Amino acid sequence: MIRFIVVFFTLFLYTHADDKQLASSLLYKVAQAVTNKQAPNIYLHHREKIRFDFDFTKFNIVNNCKEADVVILPSTKRLQRECRKKILLGTNTNTLKSRRVIGAFFWQKGRPNIIFYKKRLQKKHIKLDKSFNKYIE
Repeated sequence: MIRFIVVFFTLFLYTHADDKQLASSLLYKVAQAVTNKQAPNIYLHHREKIRFDFDFTKFNIVNNCKEADVVILPSTKRLQRECRKKILLGTNTNTLKSRRVIGAFFWQKGRPNIIFYKKRLQKKHIKLDKSFNKYIE
C-alpha cells in the first residue's frame, strides 16, 4: 500500500510539472507572437488570482504596466489606466467579455485552450503567424 501511495504521488508531481512547463511554454509563445518580440515584457495583473501555475523563469516579468508589452490577467476588475492600452491576454473565458482583451489562454477539461478574436487583433494591429489561425474566431 505504501508503494502504491509513493508511486501515485510521484506520478502526480511529474504530470503536474509537465502541465506547468507546457502552460509556460505556450503562454510564452503566445506573448512572443502578439508582440513580435523575442523577449516581451510581461505584467501579471492580480498574479495571486491566476488559477494555474506557470514557470515564470523564462518570462521577463515587470512590476508595472508602463514597462509591459503584454498584460496577463485573470480579471479585468481594477485594471489600472496605463494597462488598458496594452495587449491584454486573459487566463479564463470571463476575461473575454471585455473588448480590450484580445484573447485568452486557459485550461478546460484537462488541456490548454487558446482563443483570439479577429476584430480585436485587427484593432491592435496584431498579425499572428499562420500557426495561430486555428485559434482565431
